[in-house]
Amino acid sequence: MVPLYRNRIHAGEVLLVHINERGLKESLSFVFGVPRGGVEVAFPISKDLGKMIFPLIVHKIPSSRNEEFAIGAISATGEFFLNEYSYSETDDYIQHVKQDILNNLIERQEYFGVAFNFEDVRDKEVLVVDDGIATGETVFLSVKTLLKFTPKVIYVAVPVSSEDGFEKLSTLSTVICPLVDQNFYAVSAYFREFRQLTYEETKNYIDESKKFEKRK
Repeated sequence: MVPLYRNRIHAGEVLLVHINERGLKESLSFVFGVPRGGVEVAFPISKDLGKMIFPLIVHKIPSSRNEEFAIGAISATGEFFLNEYSYSETDDYIQHVKQDILNNLIERQEYFGVAFNFEDVRDKEVLVVDDGIATGETVFLSVKTLLKFTPKVIYVAVPVSSEDGFEKLSTLSTVICPLVDQNFYAVSAYFREFRQLTYEETKNYIDESKKFEKRK
């Protein structure tokens, strides 16, 4: 398979074309990036829209048998979602791992240095950006977290998605995705360069995006 995107910045530029084709430039009030990769994809979008990137911090809840396998997800606000694979886990394990991850997410939020009042999204159009959707659980939780504060519309922009992930996210939001692949394998397969960002690099993108902010 030939990679569709050179890197995450290129993916953001492609998404920006789709966002502008929908006429969203003037209506969007906030741009959220899911750290770490989603923040990098959001960077060219935030620059063009004149909006800073707010990190929407979520993390998968791993299986006790395989830490790469998600049984759910949890956000820095304490919201969590468990899928059907969590049924085989003990309550003690789930409570313990949730608390450990939540503590780390709160530390990460403090490191990024961005305090966001989610009440501000009420009746607003907002954009959530990630670098791709496999199962969709982390982005799903991100959207559910925002929905608690009744925004007018939530758009989710991703460069690539599995069919299942796309359908799952579409039940909660309007998904902007140039490629929904029924033969989806892994997000990284669609990028020529897909290295893991450091937290420092992610913070630098967020800090730089503050210069784009035009709201008073």
